[in-house]
Amino acid sequence: MIICETCGHMQSTIKETRKRDGYIERRRTCDNCGHGMITKEFSASSISKLLNEAQEKALDVAVQLFGGR
Repeated sequence: MIICETCGHMQSTIKETRKRDGYIERRRTCDNCGHGMITKEFSASSISKLLNEAQEKALDVAVQLFGGR
């Protein structure tokens, strides 16, 4: 559920959907006040991939700082 950041209304209309690398971007308009917003929807597999990449980077930094693996 998307809540309008301007008026708090809970209904919006999707105006455009685009597939991006690893997520779907939707342009929405609030049904109450007309405020425009963009949402990004990630799949579970793309979130897992991002987390794994972040964990690897953190581990590399730790190795550089503290040595060893």
